[in-house]
Amino acid sequence: MKISTLMAALAVSLTGTVASAAQYNANHFFAERHSMVRGPYVEFAKNVAEDTNGEVTFKVFSAGSLLPPASSLGGLRDGIAQVSYHAGTYTPAELPVANLIGNMAFYNTDPLVMAFASTEFGLTHPAALAEWKKNGIVFGGGYSTSEYHMQCNTKVETLADVQGKKLRMPGGAWSRFAEHIGALPVSIPSSEMYSGLDVGVLDCAVAAADALDSFSLKDVVTSMNTLAVGNYYAGFEWAYNADFWKSISPENRKVLFDQMAYYLAEHRIEFDADVEKAVSAAKEKGMVVYEPDQALQDALAEFVKKDEATLIATAEERGVENPAAILADFKQTIDRWDALLDGIDRQNVDALAELARTEIYDKLDPATYGTD
Repeated sequence: MKISTLMAALAVSLTGTVASAAQYNANHFFAERHSMVRGPYVEFAKNVAEDTNGEVTFKVFSAGSLLPPASSLGGLRDGIAQVSYHAGTYTPAELPVANLIGNMAFYNTDPLVMAFASTEFGLTHPAALAEWKKNGIVFGGGYSTSEYHMQCNTKVETLADVQGKKLRMPGGAWSRFAEHIGALPVSIPSSEMYSGLDVGVLDCAVAAADALDSFSLKDVVTSMNTLAVGNYYAGFEWAYNADFWKSISPENRKVLFDQMAYYLAEHRIEFDADVEKAVSAAKEKGMVVYEPDQALQDALAEFVKKDEATLIATAEERGVENPAAILADFKQTIDRWDALLDGIDRQNVDALAELARTEIYDKLDPATYGTD
């Protein structure tokens, strides 16, 4: 028996069968206190249970306690979890389309725009939908981290300062950017950023600045550079096991749509608030914040123009048909959301959630979406 099958059997034995228990597993590899878990998973699960009259009840497993990061896609497909978060760069071969658009992280670094745009694209674009189906999952909604910054244990202000430095990168375009500016990309999971900085394996961790608190980086970081090194949205915040999705009623799918629309907005507000608090606390501990010099800004702009050809070539190598057209479609979706969100109150979760419902989720048919 395969390990994945054994684990699935164990998960069912712990929660009961789908038919008899109506309790399902929700998986996230961030800690429960993280903004992408405490609202979009913990509160989400409570609201879903209430709004479905207990017909859909999720038990939330956080901090990788059910599935480690690299296994979340396979574990979701195999039914170990019925809903899960997944960081797409862990599975480039399985999710080449998701990684193609996820590596466009420098085109627009507005996290709210990218969270909404990646959600609409994942729910509606034929290439994305075909990829989810091939992997045995049903896409529910996207996300975006706040902007990534270099958080370092040494002074990093200028392009010259960065050259030769060891930068933790999430892979893909970020690693290529490190090489472009003469730095050394190091691919390690976020859970190892602290130890890497502490022992000198890393000079900088490139991540959203809430990591100063959520991963305790403020204890080992002495400087932060405000250069916007993209933001991360590859994969999904919610996707569902295909058999589970088909087993629940259209009415309960509609509940999930409504809750995802709300927490798509809520988590963006909370994520940015966490960043602000974390940076403030780190500055109180002595962290110095540097603006990038012009040479570093120019190097980033040069990279953005240059890297699109690499994105397209990489996607073609992974079997994606016409990746240039897919990128063009995604850019249109990004630009649409840039316009839709212009002037909206970004602290009003209800207004943002209503926009997500009317412009994305209400256009889906809960009776048919994800069921073919």
